Amino acid sequence: MNIETLVKIGIEVRDTIISFIKSNPDYGEMLVQRPKDITRKMDMAAEKALDNALLARDLSARIISEELGDRIVGEHPEFMLVVDPIDGSTNATCGIPYFCTSIAYTEKTDIATFDDISMAVICDIQGNIYCAKKGNGAFLNEKLISGKRMGTRPKPVVSIYSYGVSDVPAGLIELEKKIIVRALGSIALDMCFVADGTLDGLIDTRGLVSGYDIMASALILKESGGSLTDLKGNDLTDNVQVSGLSILGTKQNELHDKIIQTLDIK
Repeated sequence: MNIETLVKIGIEVRDTIISFIKSNPDYGEMLVQRPKDITRKMDMAAEKALDNALLARDLSARIISEELGDRIVGEHPEFMLVVDPIDGSTNATCGIPYFCTSIAYTEKTDIATFDDISMAVICDIQGNIYCAKKGNGAFLNEKLISGKRMGTRPKPVVSIYSYGVSDVPAGLIELEKKIIVRALGSIALDMCFVADGTLDGLIDTRGLVSGYDIMASALILKESGGSLTDLKGNDLTDNVQVSGLSILGTKQNELHDKIIQTLDIK
């Protein structure tokens, strides 16, 4: 598969989600509730759209996805896709236009890690398309993402996810005095915003991030010149089915180092 085909598949899934939401007033109805997540009608429509997009092209793949887990589409998998069909589904159910379809590609069909992801596509509900091919840079709407930050800011603007858990790093409170905090509701799209300079950083301290959440956006951030690590500054080397991650992503190394020092995770 080439990046152009992967982009087309991402667009088809995203467009199916838009159509489903417009045509079904109950699109947010819950079908399955899990300890850490919910599957809704629109999620299943997106999963079906992905399967249909592959089968229409006579492609067979192993799929690791948020909603349906580990499955095979077709008969003889040629590659693996790590997919979050709707990242930001709570935003979608609330009518907040900030969510996306996230697809990461690797030629490996058995065990694969972050470093094995070679292509990535993220299509947001606004019609924007982020994509990256390993070693070729990251792109937004077919334009190469540069290293420039958007505008002049008195403080770094950082998306932080620290809610819903009992343990919050002590250094996070000190850090929040030095930055402007946002939490937009789609971690994959937030990471793309770090890549293109809309945000300066992304922090998730909850220990709830899974591989399907960030495999695609991780490559996009890296190919844009950014960094993604755990909260101690260690590179992410886990396999695609990893869960329970806490992460830090930035475009600038100096900010990355300052955040790690302030958080001071032992």
